[in-house]
Amino acid sequence: MSLKLSRKLSMSYVDLIAWLAENRKRLEGCRIDNIFSTAKTGLFIFVIHCANGDQQLIIEPGKRVHFTRFNRERQLNSKAKMLRELIRGQLIKSVNLIEGERILKFQLSNSLLYVELLPKGILVVTDEEGKIKFVTEERRFKDRTMRPGEVYVLPPTQTPLKDEEIASLLKKGSLSRILGIPQEFVNVLGLRADSMNQLTVIKEKLREIMNNIEQGKIHPCLIPEQTFWPVQFPGCVQRSNYDEVLDEYFTNLEKTDLSNAVDEGEVKKLDATISKLLETLDETRREAETLRQKGRLIMENYTLVENKLKENSKEIEINGVKLDLDPKISITKNATIYFEKAKELENKIKRTQEAIKELEMRRDELLSKTKAEVEASKLIIRKKEWYEKYHWSFTTNGYLVIAGRDIDQNESLVKKMLEDKDIFLHADIQGAPSTIIKNPEGIQEKDIIDAALIAASYSKAWKIGLGSVDVFWVYGEQVSKSPPAGEYLPKGSFMIYGKKNYIKNVKLELGLGVNTEEGVRIEVGPPDVISRRCRPYVVLVPGDTELEKLSDRISKIFARSIGVHTLKVLKDEIIRMIPGKSKLKSTSEHQSQDNAI
Repeated sequence: MSLKLSRKLSMSYVDLIAWLAENRKRLEGCRIDNIFSTAKTGLFIFVIHCANGDQQLIIEPGKRVHFTRFNRERQLNSKAKMLRELIRGQLIKSVNLIEGERILKFQLSNSLLYVELLPKGILVVTDEEGKIKFVTEERRFKDRTMRPGEVYVLPPTQTPLKDEEIASLLKKGSLSRILGIPQEFVNVLGLRADSMNQLTVIKEKLREIMNNIEQGKIHPCLIPEQTFWPVQFPGCVQRSNYDEVLDEYFTNLEKTDLSNAVDEGEVKKLDATISKLLETLDETRREAETLRQKGRLIMENYTLVENKLKENSKEIEINGVKLDLDPKISITKNATIYFEKAKELENKIKRTQEAIKELEMRRDELLSKTKAEVEASKLIIRKKEWYEKYHWSFTTNGYLVIAGRDIDQNESLVKKMLEDKDIFLHADIQGAPSTIIKNPEGIQEKDIIDAALIAASYSKAWKIGLGSVDVFWVYGEQVSKSPPAGEYLPKGSFMIYGKKNYIKNVKLELGLGVNTEEGVRIEVGPPDVISRRCRPYVVLVPGDTELEKLSDRISKIFARSIGVHTLKVLKDEIIRMIPGKSKLKSTSEHQSQDNAI
């Protein structure tokens, strides 16, 4: 019997249990370094710094939470900006799943972050007392109100089923409601029960399965573009971990969403709403002006109005305008009533204008998503390799070179990545990265020289503007974290035993280019290597141009050559690749740019 499967659009409670079992320890102790919005509405990228380097965490309320190895266009809308202001720099102390709910609770340094994967899901930040400081969408439910200033309240718990309700559901074959799991998961597990006795057996079997999932004993499995579960089921393809399943599955859905990014129906709806608001705006303006005019008429005809009030009159006509009066209050207060009503309407006008502006911006965003930009975004969604968290490059003969980005990575490279037969390189200057050539069997001298350029370029030598620097290399077995007796090695330091091999005067000249073999990837390395691997490319030398200005220039060169209107999506990656202030020496478009920035 074939399984009844439908296209899965969001993570279930079961999926969240599996994901958290794999990732709770990975998350705890990490710091939120940055937050970005993306081309996909409602999707956030949390860049978090962990013990093993920077990680990208995708959070899409109502749908998913998972780590990703794919690059996306990074944007900064008002919501991402507000999130940065509230929680950037905070540590993730703990992550828990609310019992029975698709809601993750992140305990941060001094805030709480709730990610609701319920329908119309939201992301909420509260203070430690639970008062809402930020919510992605203000919502009012029957039992709770989601807006800043309110206390965050969880959805009400479901009332346990009565025996007669369970019996009725059994007759209907509604195991899903009885067990509290999705019907598709019931089908995947092959669960069936026609009696209370069978139900008892089924519940015990399910309890065992869920216990295994909670302990991380899972079988990450998916049918691409259809469904996924943390157990094996007919027709599924197994992956090494659940993040890989989620990342692959949802990224494919995301590409489809990007292809349909320009929604003409949505634009028409926005235009209709804007038109209605403009009509309301005109009416409100006229009404406010009428009220203000009435207030002025009272003050300008003081004596006339005063006499009417003495007569206890409740209305007066001045210059053809009828005015309501209250004889119990003064002339000034009668006028003030009109002025205050006018002010209320004028405040309403401001709010309406802001709403129109926001809708017009949303419409313009939709219209600006040209086909070329959509294609560019699709190109950028590519899988990141494990080594991309480091500085990395490839040599002339294809050997992988990795170098530490900071003292933590320098330490972990030597401790965890360096093997006896690997080649270790280091610039002969204080303030240089640990650099490794992995698996160098059959390596040639040119490959070592290529790697030496990476060791030199990401050292202090580039930042202080030197033209060249010496680099030494040894085998991994010559490098040790164990100091001589009675001595201490600070973090990031190491001992070299035996002969050092020197490469003198390594010229600081770095190639930076775009490789489009699989998506779009920025690569760095010796200019001759980059010129063979990449089109377009540029050559950099130490200089005085700020990274922001330089990355703008380079991204425009790359975008022009690849044939898309914008590659701002790559700007952050370009900045990550540049060692420091630089000068653009040449490009693949022109042989020399000596007078360029």
